[in-house]
Amino acid sequence: MNRRTKTLATKPQPLNSLAPLASGLRRTVSARLMRDFGVRVTPALIRRVLDDATEVAQESGFPNLFFPALAEEKARFVLAALGDHHPYDQTARTLSHAA
Repeated sequence: MNRRTKTLATKPQPLNSLAPLASGLRRTVSARLMRDFGVRVTPALIRRVLDDATEVAQESGFPNLFFPALAEEKARFVLAALGDHHPYDQTARTLSHAA
């Protein structure tokens, strides 16, 4: 006798079920930005960076994929706008003035 077990297919979950993942992702990215940029960029500016990155990522159709990179890019842009450059930038400026 050949019995097949009937597997119950689960219904696909709506995209709204990814909300906990998105909030966890935001917390993780926020903690990383605070660690990397928190000394030079205020928490209020980092929150603004996160909000802007969230908005742009939502427009992409793949928000969880692009959000971390967008947030880091925006944080670097803010850092540059504040006049605090990466150490490699300082080295490049020093070398260009030496020539």
